[in-house]
Amino acid sequence: MTVLWVGGPAAAGKSTLSRLLARKHGYIWYSVDAHAFLHEARAIDAGLHTPHTGPGTFDRGPMIREDLQSFPADAPVIVEGAFVTPAMAGTARNAVWLMPSKPEQQARLHVRNPGINHEGLIWGWQLIHDQLAGTPATVLEVDNQTIPQTLAALEHHFAPYLTTHPDTPTRQSYIRLGNTQLATQARTPTTPITFDCECADPTCTAFVEAQADDLPPTQPLQAPTHPPAPTT
Repeated sequence: MTVLWVGGPAAAGKSTLSRLLARKHGYIWYSVDAHAFLHEARAIDAGLHTPHTGPGTFDRGPMIREDLQSFPADAPVIVEGAFVTPAMAGTARNAVWLMPSKPEQQARLHVRNPGINHEGLIWGWQLIHDQLAGTPATVLEVDNQTIPQTLAALEHHFAPYLTTHPDTPTRQSYIRLGNTQLATQARTPTTPITFDCECADPTCTAFVEAQADDLPPTQPLQAPTHPPAPTT
């Protein structure tokens, strides 16, 4: 299994860029954050975490690796999240950390959620910075970068791994796996979610706003701008 790792603090663009990269190149997008509730439940069952005590300090690495083993053996996967560390992912070419400067992160967080106290997320920036210090890990600075510019930088770095060309049904199944993790993470079936369009066109960057229980069970979820997906 080919696994690419994308780490970095909040507001670095990890999720947006990893989703676009996965759709364009036929990878499964695996969000560590989207598995937070499931991992917490597993940690509680294993006696590693006490309910209702915050995010916990249990090691999510073994759970992430167990999740990856549940995917098809030949499926390539992009794993992204703030919990991606050099200890978990290693520092070879298949791992990258997106890093804004502190002022850039604060500016992005303010745009995303104005008026909110971001102290914990800003603390996370320092934690990740310290984890990377003194390692040979690849860090991409994202200050003053547009999404297409950072996506191009990721593609350049990951180029040796972006050689798969799955067919449309396989691409759709991979995108559905990513969308399913979002629906599973939702607190209620009516939670609004931004799903990836499942048309499987490598050039498509559309998203679909829907509720968790609106994910069609037997057909691809497509943006309104696309014609209906073929059923055969």
